[in-house]
Amino acid sequence: VHLVPMLDARVADTVGTLCGALLSLEEIEALSPGQGMSCMMCALHQVNATAPVVESPSGSPDSEGTGLINGAVYQAWDWPVIQHRDQIRLSLDSDVSAIEVPILLSAEVTQILTERHCAPAVLAHPYAPQRHLILVGERFGVALPWPPSVQQVIGAVMLPPTMTPRGPITWVQPPRQDSLHLSREIDVFSALHTVLGDSHR
Repeated sequence: VHLVPMLDARVADTVGTLCGALLSLEEIEALSPGQGMSCMMCALHQVNATAPVVESPSGSPDSEGTGLINGAVYQAWDWPVIQHRDQIRLSLDSDVSAIEVPILLSAEVTQILTERHCAPAVLAHPYAPQRHLILVGERFGVALPWPPSVQQVIGAVMLPPTMTPRGPITWVQPPRQDSLHLSREIDVFSALHTVLGDSHR
């Protein structure tokens, strides 16, 4: 039994659990408290959900020369994250959105967005090996008619350098401080329409 953050009324296809898994809403069922065997990672994250805010770094994003962006950097960028040890969870309850896109389609969409000067941050997730997660800010305000091959994630997603039971979460296209401001949900939708319209898929 996995735990998910409290969800609002938005319609989406995939939910991010507290342990970092991505689950299709069509394949899950809700249980009452006390039913089933709890996922230990989810339970630990639930206990630590109110962990103190990580201090912002004084230097560059890679202040230790590791090549990795850590939780303190995301916090300094004002990204809605919670960190506990090496687990970093990005809340999708504010104005942040994660869109699951098949890998080949994601590459084309990311290229178009980069050319339009609104390059997004893009994740590879071990629970979605055939897809990339495009992270954007500024939701459109109403549910967009995403193509059938594209799914919107609700709840939360884990950010690098988080390790899940199936392996690490990694950046396909690393973020910048302004990534969530540069690329909006409508920008991704428009780029998808361009790609799918050009290829008649």
